[in-house]
Amino acid sequence: MAKGKLLGKNLGLLLNDGQGLREAFAHEVQQTGYAQYFALQEDGWRLFVSRLTEGLADFLQAPALAGKEGSKAPGQGSPDCANALTLDIPTALAREAVQLFRQDGLPFAVFFSLLKCLHRTVLNDPTLPPLPQSHSVLFFDLLETAAADCWLKEEGLAAQRRLREAKHFILNEKRRYATIFHRMAEPACIVDQQGCLLDVNAAFAEFFKEGGERLLGKSCLQLFGVQACKACLLEKNLAEHGSFANIEVNLPVADEIRTVLISGASLGRVRGVPGGIVILQDISAQRQTAQALQESEEQFRSLVENVPDVTWQADAEGTLLYLSPNIKRICGFTPTELLGRSRLDRVHPEDVEEVRKRYHRLFAKGRDFSFRYRFRHKNGKWLWVHDRARVAGTYATGVFSDVTKLRKMEDELKEYRAWLEDMVEERTQEAEAVNRQLLLEVAERQQAQQQLELLAASLKRSNAELEQFAHVASHDMKEPLLLIVAFVERLQARWPEKFDGKAGEYLARILRAARQLQELVDDILHLSKVRTCDRPFGVVELDDLLREVLGDFEERISQVEGNVCVDGLVAVVGDKTQLRQLFQNLIANALKYRQKNLSPVIAVKGRTLPGKIYEITVQDNGIGFEEKHAERIFQPFVRLHGRNEYEGTGIGLATCEKIVARHRGKITAKSTPGEGSIFIIQLPLGPS
Repeated sequence: MAKGKLLGKNLGLLLNDGQGLREAFAHEVQQTGYAQYFALQEDGWRLFVSRLTEGLADFLQAPALAGKEGSKAPGQGSPDCANALTLDIPTALAREAVQLFRQDGLPFAVFFSLLKCLHRTVLNDPTLPPLPQSHSVLFFDLLETAAADCWLKEEGLAAQRRLREAKHFILNEKRRYATIFHRMAEPACIVDQQGCLLDVNAAFAEFFKEGGERLLGKSCLQLFGVQACKACLLEKNLAEHGSFANIEVNLPVADEIRTVLISGASLGRVRGVPGGIVILQDISAQRQTAQALQESEEQFRSLVENVPDVTWQADAEGTLLYLSPNIKRICGFTPTELLGRSRLDRVHPEDVEEVRKRYHRLFAKGRDFSFRYRFRHKNGKWLWVHDRARVAGTYATGVFSDVTKLRKMEDELKEYRAWLEDMVEERTQEAEAVNRQLLLEVAERQQAQQQLELLAASLKRSNAELEQFAHVASHDMKEPLLLIVAFVERLQARWPEKFDGKAGEYLARILRAARQLQELVDDILHLSKVRTCDRPFGVVELDDLLREVLGDFEERISQVEGNVCVDGLVAVVGDKTQLRQLFQNLIANALKYRQKNLSPVIAVKGRTLPGKIYEITVQDNGIGFEEKHAERIFQPFVRLHGRNEYEGTGIGLATCEKIVARHRGKITAKSTPGEGSIFIIQLPLGPS
């Protein structure tokens, strides 16, 4: 709020003395007897006093009141001196006060009285500067009027809201009670003062096996009969606004008599006339159950008296009140000989104290009584009996049976168990010895395993050294072999006339042997390079690779009039150079080991197996081999045919196996002599 000059320096003094005004107001409240209300909302009133101080200052400095002190106040014939803004100040404060204090449940009379106290505090407090009388009176009149109007308006709105809620509640209650009435499981009806049916629920119509509409308007006398209406005094209770409950009557319903309990009460006025509700509870089944229970009790009594065990009943002191007739068969006594005596009389002296303690605990703590003890037979012998009991009210009911034979068997079992325990102990000792021996054997096997691992590591080093040796040896042998072949060819070319006859034959055999040795060296070199190769794997398109390989064999395939079919193959991850060598060796073998007078046919196919495995098959119609040699053919230098029949070093398939193994795959072969062979390659799809 804007602050300005008010009659000299009085306005500034009023604003600066807000703390003193609050204290003066609290003192005034103490004098008027509203201290308890002020204490409950003290913070709110202190805040409101501060807001009122600012509002009063704004009100007094407004342009409408800025004239001379003796000028007419707003609302007293000077409409040009009272503008709407000036009048809104107390109105706004009044609304603020109502929102601040009404929500906390402050009574209106107390609220208005506290406003009056605040008015008197402002006018009479000697610590405050003197204020224009007419202006402050006008301010508080407007404040009190607006507060009363706002409070009453809020009360009216609240009363209307409560009225709507009450009407809604009554409507919901009517619906709820109607729902409850029609959903009641018990038959019920609404009747007027003369006993005529005004409404019935579904259970009532079902009980009388008649439609609800046809029942409306009928008299209770027609449905219940004269005797039932007289028994419950229906008309009398409705006239006197009384009630009745659980009147047992028999009602004829659909050619049978049903036993029901009738209850009813007056409901006041129902549809404009005195009426009430009548409820029926069908207890026919209960009566039948009670009859069956009575018969069952008789059967139970007969059963108890004939069971093999003895049934008994005793009070808290142990005095026997009932014994079944079986007591004579088990103990030799008749029931009359023991009734009225303590059930501890014939218990063994060594057991009597424990029986007494357990029996008292049965009544004191409600624990089940189940105990075996010795009982003296009439002939003086001791029997072992198993006694069980529970508390029923002030009595204990139980049964006991003769377990003498069972006890004897248990004693024998204990002896047998002791014998078994001794035997188990002996076997345990034997088992411990065996375990110790096994531990020694395990330690020896672990030691042997370590030795095997050392041997495997040594073999691995030896293999690496052999591969290195083969690589170096074959590499070093290539150059001398090249010189031998070159010089033999030069001798044949320069002096052919000097090397005729036996000399030419010997020279040709030297050249042929050198070339065979050169081929063997090349194969050994290729085999050694498979493991030592460190080229990284990449994506290899097998279709493109097979086209390159077939291009290399184009002339040879044409010479033998062969045919190579390749289905669409996928891409794999591997070493392209080695995979090329793999298919070169397999196709070369298929062309080499062909049948005479039969054109070679080679089929290369692929398929994806579960587990991301790609299988490639290379099938031919060659000479085949015995399948018992299927594993040997992948060993180095193994040949199933002589060199005179088919050329070769026996290293090609061994190189294939090494290549596939480096790609974390496997290669196998199937064959039948005279029908061809199938080489099966399985490679993982994805990085190896």
